[in-house]
Amino acid sequence: MAKKDNNYFNMFSDIAGDAIIAAHQLEKTVKNYNPDKIEKLNKTMHEIEHGADLKKHEMMKMLVAEFITPIEREDIATLSYMLDNVLDNIEEVYQMFFMFNVKEMRSEAIDFVDLIVRATEAMKACFDEFENFRKSDLIAKKIVEVNVIEEIADSLYFKTVRELFTKEKDPMHVMVWLRLFDGFERICDECEDVADTIGSVIMKNS
Repeated sequence: MAKKDNNYFNMFSDIAGDAIIAAHQLEKTVKNYNPDKIEKLNKTMHEIEHGADLKKHEMMKMLVAEFITPIEREDIATLSYMLDNVLDNIEEVYQMFFMFNVKEMRSEAIDFVDLIVRATEAMKACFDEFENFRKSDLIAKKIVEVNVIEEIADSLYFKTVRELFTKEKDPMHVMVWLRLFDGFERICDECEDVADTIGSVIMKNS
């Protein structure tokens, strides 16, 4: 039974690892932006997201069949869907690059992707420690780290949107980049939601 219990924690970490892969893919794309490659890169990103989605479905299949779970089954289901949201939102940014036919990358996007990579890495660190939360001194620090990163992303969002509306003259660019900045910031929000939920589950089980 203990081996089955451990599978949930391992699968959380595995899917969180996919989120890091997706974040690094986004970072590489933004920092070396080539509009001619976006359609192909969209397919690559979809494969990453789809692979994580299959892992989530496998977790749900296990959850239905399992009689005893290491934490409440509702918490397992909630966290799996929240993790899925992180990957979905990263893929959505990619889709917007392609749908909106973005030709040039804005420098502010580089600041956002740096935060997104940091947020996904700290989020995975939370999951890596999750199984041993009663003994871990690191997990609380990593939850706080995700919160701090999200606060930085909020400040960056306010600054970049303000500059977008005060300095950008092309209304089409304003529309497109408002959506993209929303997407970048939402990814950090989703990572924070995951970390905060881990914290809530720990409180319930302490």
